[in-house]
Amino acid sequence: MRTTTHLTKTPTSTMAGIGDRRRRPARRGRRGVLGMALLLMMGGAVRAQEALLPVRHAAVPAGKEVSDRLTLPFFDDFSSPILSGGLWQLGGTFVNEGYAPLPPTRGMATLDAFDSDGRLYPTTTEQLFACDTLTSLPIRLDSVFVPYPRALKAEDSVYLSFFYLPGGGYGNMWERIGDTPEGVDSLVLEFYDATNDEWQRVWSVAGCSADTLYAHTGRYWQFCDVCIAEQRYLNANFRFRFRNYCSLTNLNKLGMISNADQWNVDYVLLNAGRHSGDTTSRDVAFVRPAPSMLRHYQAMPANQFVASEMADHVQLTIANLFSEELATDFHYYVYDERGVEVYNYDGGYENIPVYWRGLQYQTSSAHAQPPVGYTFPVAGQESASFTVVHHVREGVSGDVHKENDSAVFVQVFDNYYAYDDGTPENGYGITSTSSRVKIAYRFRLNVEDTLTAVYMYFNRTLNDESGDMRFAITVWDDADGLPGNIIYQDATRRRPQFEGFNRYVRYVLEEPLVCGGTIYVGVEQYSPDYINLGFDRNNDASNEILYLTGTNWQTSILRGALMIRPYFGQRATLDIPQMAESRSFNAYSVGATLFVESDVPQPIQIFNALGIRVFGPRATAYLRLADLPKGLYLVKVGTQKAQKVIVH
Repeated sequence: MRTTTHLTKTPTSTMAGIGDRRRRPARRGRRGVLGMALLLMMGGAVRAQEALLPVRHAAVPAGKEVSDRLTLPFFDDFSSPILSGGLWQLGGTFVNEGYAPLPPTRGMATLDAFDSDGRLYPTTTEQLFACDTLTSLPIRLDSVFVPYPRALKAEDSVYLSFFYLPGGGYGNMWERIGDTPEGVDSLVLEFYDATNDEWQRVWSVAGCSADTLYAHTGRYWQFCDVCIAEQRYLNANFRFRFRNYCSLTNLNKLGMISNADQWNVDYVLLNAGRHSGDTTSRDVAFVRPAPSMLRHYQAMPANQFVASEMADHVQLTIANLFSEELATDFHYYVYDERGVEVYNYDGGYENIPVYWRGLQYQTSSAHAQPPVGYTFPVAGQESASFTVVHHVREGVSGDVHKENDSAVFVQVFDNYYAYDDGTPENGYGITSTSSRVKIAYRFRLNVEDTLTAVYMYFNRTLNDESGDMRFAITVWDDADGLPGNIIYQDATRRRPQFEGFNRYVRYVLEEPLVCGGTIYVGVEQYSPDYINLGFDRNNDASNEILYLTGTNWQTSILRGALMIRPYFGQRATLDIPQMAESRSFNAYSVGATLFVESDVPQPIQIFNALGIRVFGPRATAYLRLADLPKGLYLVKVGTQKAQKVIVH
């Protein structure tokens, strides 16, 4: 067996801590808060600073695994919102769109320090311990079926390739995501030796920063390939797996011991007839999630919407992973809640440069910055939602991986404001000697309304110790662009609560507050403990976040959006599920079959990538649709937020 990786091109003497290695001895150490406690701020005589922490991830959905052995090619770029039970064993690894910037294609798999239930592993210590695994189902490497069945041999040049990036992001410190693995931490690739019934390590990399990798290779996301030539692996029971080893961050401040040491993996391809350095596929794909079509918000109250809230254009990132410039066709479509097309945009054909030549993306504004030529018709409605489907296609028939050619955004108009997308990549708080830290979040009301509740997301920490701190929900009016007078504050002290991943906690105001214009919604803490609020790093509302520890308000320097949402009207106080993210259904695919499982019978609708309804509405708690064409589908159950599913 032969392994190759771009990292080995640099002399070992300049690559300390990077590249292939065996496990190193565990060591104890002390780390700062993510390296992200930035810029010492002075408010009066009080010393304070903003700090970000890694965050727990979603529990992995309980999907179905198929028992039949897979055949070549094996491919997954994790553009499906859940880990495919048709390719992988289900475990602690989770699929997401935001834990690392600019992956090869939209979506990635992240291995970290939490198990499949979203909790720290029981073996967690300050020393090295094993964490997540990402394990393939059995793959038939005993034979190849194209053009006819025959035995696989070493000369068939079977390669497994993938991209990886350590957590912690890159670039400006105030824009980074997640936590960087230390040198003692590692990401490991192992092959299953069926003859001896054991796993063999074939590749590994030590913890380091993405910037360090870039300094040595000229790229952030690293490409690795491994040639599978040994006969002990060329059998009907071949499997491979990624594993990560972590070490617990040692922090003394209450509420700060949380997730750490992420590794991101993307674009996994196993096939015969390849060669070393085979980095390209005839594949044009979206790199980032689809954005909101609103100028400021991810969601807003229907009665607060006016035409000026629409963005002028949306920003899309599209990559060409092929070795030659390609011509692509781009459209986007807008559908109402009934699945009826209400608007479409045709961007025509444009050439797209090669991704690897300077990491270029589509630069044509017709595709990368399409105009928003539509205004949502929500006047007079209590709530509404629209599905925006962006679609890019290479040539006439499309490229080899059509599942990453679509990006979907559901634009919600309800009774709340949201700068965030509902998923935290970090935890936010202020480290201060002051016991009266204040955090304020700016919102602009177009008409007078009644604030009745505030929804907040808190990250779980070790033993949930941050649940012992106390705070008061506070609302300020505006004073020349800063929080002014307090117009509401709780008389009783609240505490953080934990409702599960992507589940917000509702705090009903003790008295409804009639307000208008610019207001600031936030908290006043009664202890210096770290509050660990959810922080979405993929949407930037930093100009709207302010904090006070002494006499002067400071504007946040950290790119991201706090997961605090003000709710308006009586409906926000009723004891009914309010949050779209509190999904009570699970949708997944196994081969060409799509499954939808709901807690209770609800109307189910399914739309294809073009927004055309292919099923429903039909009220049921269980649905099985077989023999669906390959591609992306949008599953909508009741009034809940739609879920994307890829049928392979």
